Amino acid sequence: MIDAEENAPIQAVDDLEKSFIVADIGTTNTTVILLDTVAGAYRLVARASVPTTARLPWLDVTKCVQQAITRISEITGRTLLNERGILIRPPRKDGSGVDHFAAVVSAPAPLKTVVVGLYDEMSIASLRKALRSVYMEEVDVLSLADTRTEEEQITAIIHHHPDLIAITGGTDGGAEERLLRLIEVVGVATAVLTHTYRPNVVYAGNLKLREQVRALMEENAHVHMANNVCPDLTTEQLDDVIRIANDLYEDIKIHNLPSLHELNEWASYPMLPSSRSFASICQYFAALHKQRILGVDLGSNSATIAMADAHHIQLAIRTDIGMGEPAPCLLRKISPDAIARWIPEEIEAADVANYVFNKGAHPQTIPVTESDLHLEQAMAREMLRCALMETAVEWNWVRGHQPYLPAFDRLLAHGSTLANMPRPGQVMLLLLDALQPVGIFSVSLDQYGVLPPLGALAAPQPLVVVQALEAGVMSELGWVIALAGKGQTGKKAMDIAIESAHGRFEGEIEFGKIEIFPIPPGQEAKVTVKPTGRFDIGFGAGQGKTLTLQGGAVGGLVVDARGRPLNLPRDDTDRRSLIRKWQWDLGG
Repeated sequence: MIDAEENAPIQAVDDLEKSFIVADIGTTNTTVILLDTVAGAYRLVARASVPTTARLPWLDVTKCVQQAITRISEITGRTLLNERGILIRPPRKDGSGVDHFAAVVSAPAPLKTVVVGLYDEMSIASLRKALRSVYMEEVDVLSLADTRTEEEQITAIIHHHPDLIAITGGTDGGAEERLLRLIEVVGVATAVLTHTYRPNVVYAGNLKLREQVRALMEENAHVHMANNVCPDLTTEQLDDVIRIANDLYEDIKIHNLPSLHELNEWASYPMLPSSRSFASICQYFAALHKQRILGVDLGSNSATIAMADAHHIQLAIRTDIGMGEPAPCLLRKISPDAIARWIPEEIEAADVANYVFNKGAHPQTIPVTESDLHLEQAMAREMLRCALMETAVEWNWVRGHQPYLPAFDRLLAHGSTLANMPRPGQVMLLLLDALQPVGIFSVSLDQYGVLPPLGALAAPQPLVVVQALEAGVMSELGWVIALAGKGQTGKKAMDIAIESAHGRFEGEIEFGKIEIFPIPPGQEAKVTVKPTGRFDIGFGAGQGKTLTLQGGAVGGLVVDARGRPLNLPRDDTDRRSLIRKWQWDLGG
């Protein structure tokens, strides 16, 4: 039962008179923020985070949102829910309630998807790029490289019970016969599946086969036609598949979350996937500051990489990487020794594996000892590294067969694992180790978990987002100068001069070191850097730069002269000693 008074149509009023509750409903935790005007501008007033209640024994996502809002009421002394737990909207004269409610969601399971196409390295690769824009789990792939019989392929599709079957292949007007065979296999499988449910089929292949696909499947499946992802050998068009996949995720997963209807009654705006909101805020930053933005989100059940400028965004979601339930999947990609190499103390591979499996079984656990913290951070490094390497290959960020990270101006880092680290230097070092970026850029940490919620408001309420960001909801860790190249440890790699209100410093940077040059948070300094001939900071080998930078939470300008790619000593004792030194040098 919804109170008519508390959910009456909201009257149009001046932006500076509105208040907002925004919820980020994750797989493991739910974060709720309250935004309101303070001294004439929007500010983050309070936040609260609680365990998500989407699964057994609760099966009710409204409960976790209510719990978080109740905590915000305790923090602020402001009544937000009535005696029945319903959000008070619009505000009352006594100051209780809010004007707007919005939510972003990543709690549902990913779309179980069967990918169908001709060649992995061509149209299937393009289709995967499009599908990675949503929370998607690829459960099987049918292609010309598949050695199974048609009967085995049909059985596999039926066994997986997929939410989505995505089909591509063939250029427009090209060969039809081989793709048509795969389509017929899918048609038989959907005819069997229709006895239990109607699967969704997205066709994004040769346009000439559209009518045959429709004739084969529309009685047994929901068929969605998209533009061919590879209409010719040199063109890639993904927007249509991305749009359809996003709509299907919302319809199949978000709208079927248990007890979501009550939150929908509260909401002023459509509920969005958290990944789309994160992408929106990355592009918002890009447009606002005229920068290229790298966004990194290490969540409980996924890892997201976004690269945005003012006009375009690339988004990749890896649902097999995450600090919660998917954690054991990391050991299918790398060995426990690859995780252990980042730990500054001796540890057995079995202990590393046990920690990873325990993290998957108990996602809400947090490190309680220094050893646990080292393990957690080592896991996070490898998860981000794997996510970036796989994304780089898909997006063709490859130079000389070696994946790399393109240049960017600002790194936005989101995720509770990063936000909950004890010291900003630990976050900075982890990101530099995992991503190994090159160039001159700033690093911002989402310490309060506000980026996806703000992303939900970016389009309808841009003033709210601008003012909340200007008020300092992000932790500005500081600026980084990172050079590429290989050299001899201890030899000169770069000259640096720093001029600020506190004086002038000139010196040399030795290869193999990572250092902080003090610049107080928020204060500016004029910095001139000139690498030696073999090294590059993003402007070409040996090319320098003069620019004005600000200090951040790590205490100054970080200069990473360890080279790219980053190489660790093979000797265990030397490696652990070096890891400890890097942590010490960055205040970690």
